[in-house]
Amino acid sequence: MSMLPTYRRLARWSAIVWAALLVGCGSGQVAQAQSAAGSDARTEPSAAADVPSAAQLSAAFRNAANSALPAVVSIEVVTERRVAQGQPRIFRFFPDFPGIPQFPDEVDVIPQSGRGSGFIFDERGYILTNRHVVRGATDVSVRLQDGREYTATVVGSDPQTDVAVLQITPSRGERLPTVRLGDSDRLQVGDWVLALGNPLGLDFTVTAGIVSAQGRSIGILRRETETALEAFIQTDAAINPGNSGGPLVDLTGSVIGVNTAIASGTGYYAGYGFAIPINLARKVAGDLIEHGVVRRPKLGVLVGDVSAVDAEVYGLDEIAGAHIVTVQPGTPAERAGLRIGDVVVALDGDPVRDASQLTTSLARRTPGERVRLTIVRDGKRRDVSVELGEFEVEGERVAERKARPVVEEVLGFRVEPAPQEGRSSRARRGEGVVIGEVARLSPAARAGVVPGLILLRLNGEEVRTVGDVERIAGKLEPGSVVSLVVRIPDGEERIINYRTRR
Repeated sequence: MSMLPTYRRLARWSAIVWAALLVGCGSGQVAQAQSAAGSDARTEPSAAADVPSAAQLSAAFRNAANSALPAVVSIEVVTERRVAQGQPRIFRFFPDFPGIPQFPDEVDVIPQSGRGSGFIFDERGYILTNRHVVRGATDVSVRLQDGREYTATVVGSDPQTDVAVLQITPSRGERLPTVRLGDSDRLQVGDWVLALGNPLGLDFTVTAGIVSAQGRSIGILRRETETALEAFIQTDAAINPGNSGGPLVDLTGSVIGVNTAIASGTGYYAGYGFAIPINLARKVAGDLIEHGVVRRPKLGVLVGDVSAVDAEVYGLDEIAGAHIVTVQPGTPAERAGLRIGDVVVALDGDPVRDASQLTTSLARRTPGERVRLTIVRDGKRRDVSVELGEFEVEGERVAERKARPVVEEVLGFRVEPAPQEGRSSRARRGEGVVIGEVARLSPAARAGVVPGLILLRLNGEEVRTVGDVERIAGKLEPGSVVSLVVRIPDGEERIINYRTRR
């Protein structure tokens, strides 16, 4: 049987419902859809009545977009892919495919580019985006809607939430546009939202939709870490490759999410997009800026969603809550007296729907903070006070490392002490420093700076130690002119001038 009549009936019904929604928008009244056969001409909404309501909705979209777009950025990254020398080009695109022949250890480094989105949320130049947008980047540049371009540094990133923070440095006296951060806890299913970003190379694009669901876990982050925190906002606003890291805003233009992923069999928009709630992203970003890592509070339990059987066994009033299935010894949970079989139904008085909501809500707290868990045990509700611990963090803290200027970020190359006499003919003992790795595609590289040169003078000042270079580089601002006096391997001196990135 042909499906065409069904589609036509659905199309007519969708048109009726859509018209009804437009009539009601902004008026505070619920419009009633009536059948064509049973409605009286005198009671049908007129075309004139539809126009103001539609115009009001259009104005709300327009104002929200205009409020947020100036602070949205297009992000371009350069990464390096290492491939075996002599490897046929076709194999370079499928390095892990079974049956690919092995090649010698010597490798070629091939630069690759990628794109994404982000938004400036702090006038100091901090930008929120996704970790997967800047992962492995050797060079990051951003462009604003008004055409301004900057080189960005990665302040930090978090694999458990896919959040990353970048920073750009404007010129003295230059002001940067910023977004307003909203409250994702106040979102409700059905709320209008706009997705902003740079999908498919179409810069500064705006799409509209609604909040389709909340607290959605799709397992995409668990491919990288088993402790991933997923409680995505689901939306049917079109999100495509390139939207990642861009803002999801409400009709006031306030950011309520960070666009992150799509559910699609083709890799393109299929009606389901996902965003990190801004309340979680804001906490992660604050930790990355202040500490260089995310300080994660520790409760010490493994929880699961409550099933209908669980609700019956534990005497719950509804099928909701986070069921404690494991209590780890020596943790705050054990010290507070939590047990296997307890069901957490509220956190500081706010109802807990499921395990995902509990874990993400706790992730927004601070180690050492005391929280009140409402649990159901043996069919009775009780409150338990718990002082949260802290998960151990591996790796160097970026904030501490930034106490000394990072030469490579400022000048575009690294330096190291000159080798001792007899080990190299490139330098005399105690003379200058050696230029090591040069950032690919940097202004220094384009000006002719290469590894192995001996740096003798920097901006007119004599250089004898790595500390001298760091001291001089620490005084430079983005867009500064750099003048190097270097010695090449055959003993000839030359001067190299260039301007650092803004």
